Amino acid sequence: MRRLLHNGAIAAMALALPLAALAQNNLNLDAGSTSTSGGDIVFNPGVSIAPVSSAGLFSVGASGNAEFSALSEFLLAAFSAEYSSTPISGSSLVVNEVFAVHTNGGNYAKALVTAASSTSITLQYITYNTSGAQIQGGSATLGAAASTAPAIASVLNNYSSTLPNAPNYGIAPGTLIVIYGSNLAAAGGPTSLQDPSKALPQTLSGSSVAVTVNGTTVHPGFYYAFPGQIAVVLPSNTPVGTGTIAVTNGTQTSATFPLKVVASAFGFDYYGGVLAAVTDNADGHLITTSRSAKPGEVIVFWGSGLGADTKNTDLGPPTSYDNLSDLTALYFGSVQVPIAYQGRSPYQGVDQVVVTVPSNAPLGCATSVVGVAGNMVSNFVALPIATNGGTCVDSLSLVNPTQTGTLSGKTTVKFGEVAISQDTTSDGTLDAAIAIFESISGSSLGGYTSSKQPSYGSCFVTQSDSSTVTSQYTVTGLDAGSISVQGPVGSEPLPGNSLVAGIYLAELPTGFIPASGGTFTFTGTGGADVGAFTASVIFNTPLVWTNSTSDGTVTRTSGVTVDWNGGNPGTYVQISGGASTPGFSASFVCNAPVAAQTFTVPPPVLLALPAGSGSLAVSNFTIPAAVTIPNLDFAYAVGYAMTDIDATYN
Repeated sequence: MRRLLHNGAIAAMALALPLAALAQNNLNLDAGSTSTSGGDIVFNPGVSIAPVSSAGLFSVGASGNAEFSALSEFLLAAFSAEYSSTPISGSSLVVNEVFAVHTNGGNYAKALVTAASSTSITLQYITYNTSGAQIQGGSATLGAAASTAPAIASVLNNYSSTLPNAPNYGIAPGTLIVIYGSNLAAAGGPTSLQDPSKALPQTLSGSSVAVTVNGTTVHPGFYYAFPGQIAVVLPSNTPVGTGTIAVTNGTQTSATFPLKVVASAFGFDYYGGVLAAVTDNADGHLITTSRSAKPGEVIVFWGSGLGADTKNTDLGPPTSYDNLSDLTALYFGSVQVPIAYQGRSPYQGVDQVVVTVPSNAPLGCATSVVGVAGNMVSNFVALPIATNGGTCVDSLSLVNPTQTGTLSGKTTVKFGEVAISQDTTSDGTLDAAIAIFESISGSSLGGYTSSKQPSYGSCFVTQSDSSTVTSQYTVTGLDAGSISVQGPVGSEPLPGNSLVAGIYLAELPTGFIPASGGTFTFTGTGGADVGAFTASVIFNTPLVWTNSTSDGTVTRTSGVTVDWNGGNPGTYVQISGGASTPGFSASFVCNAPVAAQTFTVPPPVLLALPAGSGSLAVSNFTIPAAVTIPNLDFAYAVGYAMTDIDATYN
């Protein structure tokens, strides 16, 4: 279970177990299990990996972690014509080889070879179901006998899932954590959460956990235990410092795994991709885009990681509700919000942060929320805020909340985008036209659209490493036939992408977008999935980033201010950037009205990025304009001009 979702009580579980493989040659990627026969692929030692039954196999090549991470479920499905019954030869089964599998269950999986010999092979893999959700993931050793000893792969905050290489990673005493790995507990144990109204057990399904920091060893209590993952509450008497964690399953104990214990590292609970799990303090209803928070309302954020509260045991239900002081600031967009209460909830390892929505809170459907504890920042979540607490209004939303509610009940939702773009870098300026037509499951719509755009004055941060699931949505490309764009000085066709359906892209000739801009009209003949259409983008003179020459060196603790002149009235400005270190990267996006002429990316945003080299960009966007296209549930047209510079984040 990735997270425990709260709305006054602990709700249902959603399991995605990273299961370890046994000493077998056949791997079932849908079930995450191995056997001596069946499954989806079979390893023939020294000879090949071959598909089993009707499964299909597709070799991507020895491209390593980068390609493995980049392969989303959408891309895996886009290569449908490439899957075949042809085995991958033993000579190609080397470390960093990446291949894809269309399973017998109709799902898609990707695999990375992490170790190989003439007698065995070890794979890292992720399987996606037809809704785009990860249903399996982990490692499997085929051929030679695999160890049955428990092994830890990662330790994460149950709510934020902040990655270990992130600058804001740490586990605070009193936190509900999830340990991922293999053989962590006996199979067939309890399949429900332990009752939090009673003391949590320190042994479950044959499993126990030991954490040692600065010579002190503590034993957490369990919420659940499965072979692929377990959830425990780190005791409040755990010292701060760098220590280790180990799991014992039966008579075998895992190798110790490093654990960074910090005073405070709060993680917000969230749902629908990015929306904060927030309840009204008076009646406990969940804050949603159709029942937004409003100024003056007292609301409760749920999560974990505020820090130690030694008046509670962390095994039994909390009996002391102390107002802790671990979060030093909480921001709605750039507005600092006073905290009325921060401390334990009625459940072990689960915290609450209670605030009154201030009168100057920024309004919108995706106002960003972040907590700060010194230089440690929480994950970023979105909060809908409306003047009267009803349905939120946000000109930057791709779909309004009422439409989202209607469409989310559909099996699939089909949508499209047409855009005119102008990208300027140190290498020059590239003008392009793009059209994208895709579908997702209806239940994914709210999270998909809300994760795209922060409201005015807000920022979102995305962190990733080689283990990160690249997309949580099932996205399928749609055939729209032939598409062209007519501008003030001519017309250009938009060729379709032969590898990824639904994407049409043209690099426009120099001068196709005049300096003064103009109107650009897209025309589609219609195809198997999308009807004939016309859609126009009015793209006028974009803004000028006036301090770009001094913004290339960024001090993360101070924020970075961008200034601009011009820009067409009614458009908006998007400030984005990112940095990376080996095995980890992070990026951010912030939105501001063009009339503001300046915006400061606040320190909490930049503190979630690693120190290192990266980029910083300022873009002038038109407001997404709704377009009616036959056979699509919604579509929009935009234009933008972006200036991108190299940046160093210190």
